Amino acid sequence: MATNYISINLFLQIFLLLVSTLHFPSEARRLTESTQTQQPILFEYHNGPLLTGKISINLIWYGNFKPSQRAIVSDFVTSLSSNPSNNQPSVATWWKTTDKYYQMPNSKNKASYLSLSAGKQILDENYSLGKSLTQNQVVELASKGDQMNAVNVVLTASDVTVDGFCSSRCGTHGSSKATQIKGKNYKFAYIWVGNSETQCPGQCAWPFHQPIYGPQSPPLVAPNNDVGLDGMVTNLASLLAGTATNPFGNGYYQGPASAPLEAASACPGVYGNGAYPGYAGDLLVDPTTGASYNAHDNVIDEAASACPGVYGNGAYPGYAGDLLVDPTTGASYNAHGDNGRKYLLPALYDPATSSCSTLIFLLLVSTLHFPSEARRLTESTQTQQPILFEYHNGPLLTGKISINLIWYGNFKPSQRAIVSDFVTSLSSNPSNNQPSVATWWKTTDKYYQIPNSKNKAPFLSISAGKQILDENYSLGKSLTQKQIVELASKGDQMNAVNVVLTASDVIVDGFCSSRCGTHGSSKATQVKGKNYKFAYIWVGNSETQCPGQCAWPFHQPIYGPQSPPLVAPNN
Repeated sequence: MATNYISINLFLQIFLLLVSTLHFPSEARRLTESTQTQQPILFEYHNGPLLTGKISINLIWYGNFKPSQRAIVSDFVTSLSSNPSNNQPSVATWWKTTDKYYQMPNSKNKASYLSLSAGKQILDENYSLGKSLTQNQVVELASKGDQMNAVNVVLTASDVTVDGFCSSRCGTHGSSKATQIKGKNYKFAYIWVGNSETQCPGQCAWPFHQPIYGPQSPPLVAPNNDVGLDGMVTNLASLLAGTATNPFGNGYYQGPASAPLEAASACPGVYGNGAYPGYAGDLLVDPTTGASYNAHDNVIDEAASACPGVYGNGAYPGYAGDLLVDPTTGASYNAHGDNGRKYLLPALYDPATSSCSTLIFLLLVSTLHFPSEARRLTESTQTQQPILFEYHNGPLLTGKISINLIWYGNFKPSQRAIVSDFVTSLSSNPSNNQPSVATWWKTTDKYYQIPNSKNKAPFLSISAGKQILDENYSLGKSLTQKQIVELASKGDQMNAVNVVLTASDVIVDGFCSSRCGTHGSSKATQVKGKNYKFAYIWVGNSETQCPGQCAWPFHQPIYGPQSPPLVAPNN
């Protein structure tokens, strides 16, 4: 059994981006003015195989992890194989550095490729082997995953001790004999990473915790607000790079085989340009949370998500913008709907102006005023930088489309009415009761009129469709993304968008940690021998799980300026 150890390390990516002349002035720390000469690291190829082919990353969770913690890691794994987006620097761009190992002149792997994908997740929440594990038991846990075309990652909870954890390592990767397949002996690759939050964060979660030795620079804010899990991701990233380039102990490494320096561990403590002992390097900083990071998840900015937190004119972090206020209830809103409903709708990216378009601003331009309801508009004007959207030559949603609502879990009839009235309002004739939901929705018409669009002739007409109730939690109260798609497929799969709405006591992978909802497409059943796709949406009720993230501005935010929450328009 081959085993390689890791401290805390990750590839240097900001430097690569600087060389590529990509700049991030609003997020990046000021680069150090002094230059440092970096000595070349001489890696030796030991004539063994690299990890190749289509490989699944299976996650084996040992002990208690919250769903939000599991989502931090699973989102990272998914990001490895995403198309590098405009939201740079990205995880996928970081990972592409490993491609160079397959192109080295002396490599036997030049014709090969490596394609990673997220695999299974296995939960062992009952500590089947106890709370103190040996290396052999780690391998035993790793063997629970697939042993062909896979890397099995064992992640141990903060209350689990593992031989060597904290004293000499934060994680490890290696290989072990698999069960015989067709009479042949194979090896499978595995990784183990421990959550150091309570045992040794100063060793295994630096730079998100004060180090126990060396210069005592202030710790960085963890990008996902979880010191232990963010430290695990950092260590997992290093170990994945080592697994890809030295899976069986005879690939690329420097030094003795018993303690090799590998693709990432050869750069200990280096996360950005200008790194030195006690300083992780020049990193990006989230302006809202203060979190330091050097890679984005693969998040695609779309019509509404390109304008985060913008609901009215003059919006800025912690302030949703100038809104209307109901004089009776004090509720804030920016759109009227059917049946007397009021809603707060996000700004949409306007492709004609390359900016975020809000209903209140549109009405001001049209000289429509609401003195009895509107908050006083800020007197200062703000210059909005244009947002450049790119058309990727694919179809838009066209034709007569029904919006089907699939309610999963317990919702009161009054709660279902709030959403169904909103859907009905989308296709209502814009009334004198402005601003309206229908007026907000008409901004999307401009996407069909862009000169380079293939969709100029078609139209989109939305109507309320069926409502399907699943009040018995047919798939349980903890759902994966695949189960969301399974629920979505209960609606019509032609000329429809199926919306899955999960109740407040339902946990969904990634909910709260990285998303409040999602949309996508999936293969429909064949129609007249042809393959089609259907579109779906999922949104979760965050009331009890993360209202500060997914119900802002109707709840106090968990980060940033702590402005008082607004009164919800439908109470």
